[in-house]
Amino acid sequence: METVVIATTETKKESQNRPGLYELTEGKPDALVIHCSDPRFQSAFHDFLHDELIIKMPAVIAVPGSVGSFGVQSFLPKNWYTLKNQIEFMAKHNNFPRVILINHDDCKGYAQIAHLFRGAKSLVSEQRKHLFALAGFIQKEFLSGARFELYQAKIVNNGDKEYVNFERVV
Repeated sequence: METVVIATTETKKESQNRPGLYELTEGKPDALVIHCSDPRFQSAFHDFLHDELIIKMPAVIAVPGSVGSFGVQSFLPKNWYTLKNQIEFMAKHNNFPRVILINHDDCKGYAQIAHLFRGAKSLVSEQRKHLFALAGFIQKEFLSGARFELYQAKIVNNGDKEYVNFERVV
C-alpha cells in the first residue's frame, strides 16, 4: 500500500472541501477539563468551554460520572485508579494554568453509584462535595499552580425544549 503525503498551505476552508481531512491543532493546552461522557451534554460542554470560558485547546478527560469515581474510590478502586492515572499522565506532560471540573444533573454514572452514598441528602450535594475534594487532590498532588473552576451543569426548560446552564460551584 502506498502512502501519499499532501504538503500544502491551503486554508481551513479549502481543506474542509477535501473529504477525510481534518485540521490538526498544534499548541499548548490551556486547561485540563474533566466532565462526564454522557452524549446528551457533549455539545453543551464543548460550547461552554470554547464560547464562555474562552478555552482554545482543552485537554479533556470524559468519563461516565465525571468525578464520581473519586467520591467512591474505596468502593470502586479500579475506576478511581483509571481516572487518577489519566490525570497524572496529563499533568506530567502539561503545566495547565486552569483545571475545569464539571458534573451535571440527571447523571446516569452518578445514579449508578448513588447507593454508595450512605445517608446522602441529595445526589447534587454529593456531586458538589466530590468536585471540591477532587480539586483539592489534583492541586495538592499534581497541579499546585493551577486555577480551579468547578461547575454543575443544570438542565433547564425553556418552552418545549431543554437546555443546559452552567452554574459555578463555590
